[in-house]
Amino acid sequence: MHLLQLPKDYSLKSDIIAGLTIGIVTIPQAMAFSLLAGLPPIYGLYGSLIPLVIYAFFASSSFLNVGPVSVISIFVFETITPFESPFTSSYVNSVILLGIMIGFIQFILGLFRVGNFAVYLQKSVISGFIQAAAVVIIISQLSPGFGIELPVKGTYFDKFFYLCSAISSSHFLSTLLFLSSLFILILFAKLFPKFPTTISLLIISGLASYVFDFEALGVLLIGEVPVGLPVFIWPTFGSESLRLLPGAFGIAFVASIGSVIMAKNLEEQQQHPLDVNQDLRALGLAKIVSAFFGSLVPAGSFNRTILNTKVGAQTQISGLVASLIIVLTLLFLTPIVYFLPQSVIAAVIIYSVYFLFDFELIKHYLATSKIDAFYLLFTTLMTLVFGFVYGIFLGVILSLIGSYMQKKSFI
Repeated sequence: MHLLQLPKDYSLKSDIIAGLTIGIVTIPQAMAFSLLAGLPPIYGLYGSLIPLVIYAFFASSSFLNVGPVSVISIFVFETITPFESPFTSSYVNSVILLGIMIGFIQFILGLFRVGNFAVYLQKSVISGFIQAAAVVIIISQLSPGFGIELPVKGTYFDKFFYLCSAISSSHFLSTLLFLSSLFILILFAKLFPKFPTTISLLIISGLASYVFDFEALGVLLIGEVPVGLPVFIWPTFGSESLRLLPGAFGIAFVASIGSVIMAKNLEEQQQHPLDVNQDLRALGLAKIVSAFFGSLVPAGSFNRTILNTKVGAQTQISGLVASLIIVLTLLFLTPIVYFLPQSVIAAVIIYSVYFLFDFELIKHYLATSKIDAFYLLFTTLMTLVFGFVYGIFLGVILSLIGSYMQKKSFI
């Protein structure tokens, strides 16, 4: 158990500070990503609690933070909405089943040591998928941001053009909160990067919502969030549940690659070598166990993992401390969440996913490797046109064919 293998210069204080920081940052993100996935905010908090604990005890990585992430949340939404309406009990049941499926797929991948092949995947394809996911997430948040209901069906381009045509009917106060929140987040990130802008913004907007009764003025709020810890749920399974399998394979693939890439990038900073297959098994187990408690499907978080290392985390003990913050929130702070405006949450989501755009990498590929630039742009376009599952697989197939053709040209 790597959790007990402490570094020689280990500082419990550093892990506690990192855990407190990550726990506080996770709360608004978890609620926001839960809404993004078509679930009430409480399921995002559940998805931040149990996975952190399970992963901490079974993981190989000392730093990877596991919980709700934007890309997987939108992937969950895209997988289930063709069959179920969001925010319904049947939708929650499908999310639980989907989480169990994904968990078993990841666990089996780790069991059969498939993680060894992760090094052969093209970074350009993964990056192309992430760029597309960022675009999709931003488009999805324009609806609560401007107070305009977007059509459920149609391509992402259709929804964007619909929004442009209906912008004159946007809700004024929601739009004002949305745009001003985005402006504040961007401005403070440049001028005061260490200031806890997200938390402060949520507190201020929540207080303003309570004092000035934003709900009566037509602003959509988070609403009622149950108090208490998650309870065991036995999902209803039928033959129709198998229609979730293609999405489960797609999400398992994307979640595995993203988590492995992030863990590998930080391997040099930990005292023991990373075991990719052990991590896949830990991620799978975290998904399976947490799904039975209504958890939003968790994955390795890019932004929280980077923040975790920057604020001094040394082991997964920081994750256990972060989970304690989530417990306290579930027990005592959920009534406060009611008044948070959804337009402000939308601004937080868009601000966080903006950093998924890797403009430097695109510029680098255009200058040094036209074929990688093509793989990236092809995967982005295919994902936006055909959806997440087909987009990522088409990108992988194209890159494999391209690699084979390049090798043949040298023979």
